[in-house]
Amino acid sequence: MKEFKKDNKSTNILNNKTFTDQFLQPVFIFLILNSIFISGCSNLKKKEDINICSTTILPCHNSNVYVLLITNRGKIKIELYGQSAPITVGNFLDFVEKGAYNNTIFNRVIKKPYPFLIRGGESILKENKNKFIDVKTGKKRYIPLEIKLRTKYLPIYGKEIYDSSQINNIELKHKRSYLSMARSKNLNSGSSQFYILLKSLPELDGRYSVFGKVISGMNIVDLIEEEDFIIEAKRVDS
Repeated sequence: MKEFKKDNKSTNILNNKTFTDQFLQPVFIFLILNSIFISGCSNLKKKEDINICSTTILPCHNSNVYVLLITNRGKIKIELYGQSAPITVGNFLDFVEKGAYNNTIFNRVIKKPYPFLIRGGESILKENKNKFIDVKTGKKRYIPLEIKLRTKYLPIYGKEIYDSSQINNIELKHKRSYLSMARSKNLNSGSSQFYILLKSLPELDGRYSVFGKVISGMNIVDLIEEEDFIIEAKRVDS
């Protein structure tokens, strides 16, 4: 597969501040993540059967789960792939179960010059109240870039992938109907915002965390415009 340069159009759009809020992290958060995911990785190499959810203080969910997004346009059912992206799924599911996505808007919809993506999880809510701030710490939670290769037991954390052979082995890729975590240029700046892709964007593979897929209601996703909103997000059975 052809390697992509960092200045390609799609990556610039996702990294642009008008598309991804300014997820600027304090240095101490970065150091904590390093301690958990970088120094910890040396131990994981010795024993790859370790459950990642037992080694992190972040929300984590290592099995697949279903979430229903009830929007003003209709219902969207998504499957979250916890086996491939346990921390990203755990983070998203935690917000769902706390009701944080309820009454939040889709603040960015790109359909021209071609269908591109929609973005949800905006911290500026219809209720003018930020539910994504931890009431205990008064701060926003950040999670690392998380990418799972078919040939590896554990995901790769905090590292972009450019090698074409590794890109070919990524389990979850940027295809139409898939969900990907928004972030700034900082690799460990994912938080509440997410994208649903309206078309396949292979140039983003290895750079953003894909963690779920719309399994019903993609016709509803295609109808969504800016300022449409999620009435309720809730966990459901398959």
